Amino acid sequence: MRLLLLCLLAFHFSTSFGQAVEYEDFKLVDQEIIYQAVFQDEQVTYAKLEEQYKKNKSFSNIKIAANGITFDVNDLTVDYLKFQFSQVQTPLILQTGKFSGKCSVSIREGRYRVTFNKIMVTGEIGYKSIKEKEPLTGLCSKNNGTQLSQDWMKPNTLGLLGKALADNFEFKMKDDDW
Repeated sequence: MRLLLLCLLAFHFSTSFGQAVEYEDFKLVDQEIIYQAVFQDEQVTYAKLEEQYKKNKSFSNIKIAANGITFDVNDLTVDYLKFQFSQVQTPLILQTGKFSGKCSVSIREGRYRVTFNKIMVTGEIGYKSIKEKEPLTGLCSKNNGTQLSQDWMKPNTLGLLGKALADNFEFKMKDDDW
C-alpha cells in the first residue's frame, strides 16, 4: 500500500511540474512554435476566405487546392490598442515586431483550422534589435524549443499575439443588408 501511495505521489509531482508546451492557440511541435486555431463558421468557403485574405496586405502567394488554402504572412504587426492593451502593458517586441511565416487553412463541416508555422520575427526586444528575421521559437521557448518560456505565457504576450493573429485569420461575414 505504501509503495502504491509513493508511486502515485511521484507521478503527481512529475506531471505537476511538467514542461509547458502549449499556451492558448500556440504549441510547440517538433521544437517549433506554431499557432493553430479552429474557428466555427457554417458559411465559410475557400472562395470566401481567399477573397478576404487577398485584401490583407500582409498575406501573399495565396493558393487554393482541393483540400485547403496556403499563403505567406509577411510583416504582420500587432495593434495592441485595438485589444485595449496600453503601451506600458505591452512587451516591446509586440509593439515593434513584425511577424512572418507560412499559413495553411482547411475547412471541415462548419469549422476551419488555421495553422501558422515557420514564424519569424523582427523588432526590438529591449536587450537587442532584431533586424534580420529570426525564428520566434528561439525567443519564446527554452531548452532547445521543448518548453515555452514563462515570460511569454501571459495574456499580454502570446495571448495578445494570438488575438492579433485571430483577428487577421478569422472570416468576417459582410452584412450588406442593413
